Amino acid sequence: MKTGFWKSISIILAAAMAFGLFAAMPPAAGAAVPTDTPFDIGPRADTGDDPANAIYVSPAGNDARATGKIDAPYKSINAALAAAKPGDTVVLRGGTYREGVNVRVRKPDITIKSRKGERAVIDLSSYDRGHDEDSGVYFDVDSSGGKLRGVEVIGGYYAVCMETRWDWGDPANRKGASNITIEDCVLHDSRHDVIKIKPNCDNITIRFNEIYNSGTAFKGGEGNAEGIDNVNGDNMAVQHNYIHDICSTAVYAKGGATDALIEYNRIERAKEAGILVGFDTSPEYFDLKANPGYYENIRCVVRHNLIIGTGLSGIGLYAAKDAQIYNNTLVNVANGGLYHSAVYFGISYQDWESYAGRPASVNPSIRNNIISQPSSFVRPMIEIRYANELGGLSALEGSPLMGDNCYYVAGKKAAFSDRRPGSLLDNAGLAAWQAHIKGDRGSAEADPRLDARYLPANPTCAGMGTGAGASIQKPPTTPSTPSQANSGAEASAYVVKQSGNQNELYITVTERSAGGMTREVKAMYKINNNAVGTYKVGNYRVYVNTKGNDQIRDCRVVE
Repeated sequence: MKTGFWKSISIILAAAMAFGLFAAMPPAAGAAVPTDTPFDIGPRADTGDDPANAIYVSPAGNDARATGKIDAPYKSINAALAAAKPGDTVVLRGGTYREGVNVRVRKPDITIKSRKGERAVIDLSSYDRGHDEDSGVYFDVDSSGGKLRGVEVIGGYYAVCMETRWDWGDPANRKGASNITIEDCVLHDSRHDVIKIKPNCDNITIRFNEIYNSGTAFKGGEGNAEGIDNVNGDNMAVQHNYIHDICSTAVYAKGGATDALIEYNRIERAKEAGILVGFDTSPEYFDLKANPGYYENIRCVVRHNLIIGTGLSGIGLYAAKDAQIYNNTLVNVANGGLYHSAVYFGISYQDWESYAGRPASVNPSIRNNIISQPSSFVRPMIEIRYANELGGLSALEGSPLMGDNCYYVAGKKAAFSDRRPGSLLDNAGLAAWQAHIKGDRGSAEADPRLDARYLPANPTCAGMGTGAGASIQKPPTTPSTPSQANSGAEASAYVVKQSGNQNELYITVTERSAGGMTREVKAMYKINNNAVGTYKVGNYRVYVNTKGNDQIRDCRVVE
């Protein structure tokens, strides 16, 4: 949903690319997933057995005589889906499926997967007449609970799409396909976005996939085609993916998307941004009951991502509320030389509509990140934008909560800029930046000396940057924003999975006195999956938002 402003920017960017002002993006070759990443990424081997009652499909099958058993498979995936009942698993034998139309999942709780030890390919790079807007795999509005596992999808308008009732059907029911899992897949060469999440398609989990080469519909790669495009879908989790060679931005969550978790991904060669927390959305896609302020993104956590070689910002924040950006490693980002900074605070115009909100980002926490740039880097490390349009628009309200970051530009000093009137700072050094925002303490300007796995060898940068392989089953504890009631108190939490829907939530509040002494207060609560609540820990109340069985999405002292 590109606005008029960003259409203009895209034209400018296209011209810049044509004249070689952006670093060239090598063609996507679908090469092996890199092994020099300090955490697991990309598709895993299927070690589980296929269910005994699976419905089988094979390129050598026969729909007219099929029973769905392994010795009498369907030929068409759509024929098998028509025969499937909610809860069934459709198992694809190895080979290529060219259906000419989208593989359309219309029923809830359907799993589509490759047979164990085999790889199925759904190829919609060519399509039947009238189906040019079909997606490779299309989760219809009634397909909630569906799964796509271990499948390669080529082409499609989108490779995978989740549909919504947002703007059609019963006004009392605006939900979309939700609780969808896409894992261990290879998704590429889509004509537009690779994965499209539409409004109210909530609880979408995208993990352990390879995602690449979006935007094949655009000659020269100048179009708008994300790796993952989420417009107002809540509780999205993007984990352990290898996302590369993207026509525009690798991942964004905008339009009021709430509680997204983006972690342990390797992102390379995105022509525009790596990860955008919010962006710029047409006003009709906001849920004004839940989000009357028109925030583009609320409570997103971006952690432990390795982002390499982007044309625009490595990480950008647009009208983002309560974002947490920590322990990411950014290398050679914003290398286009014209726009953005390594970490960028941008402005949302929201179609320039008079009634839209266009809020500034507020209360971001940016900690323990490494930004390592080559000598060719000419933009600021951090930039806060201001625009004179529409009466004046600021990209950030107040100052960001920052600390313990590592900044490095080979052969030159790092620069920081704030373009807001009354708060101007123009390409100043780190010390001036720290004084300007009254923060970013503990940060250093030093060569992190990243090793072959992008981990810092310089002890000055110890504890900064992406971690060394924690899994999504046992994620790191989530640091909180210090409470307003006691600026020396921070909360962390972790979950231990128990049987069934029951889990144990362990919360620790660490108090730090002015003299540097610390004291910990702990508590344990029994919770259900996906629990969200505020818990009493000593004299504190701690907000914890969990995701799935044992993940922490957000944790902070609230009073």
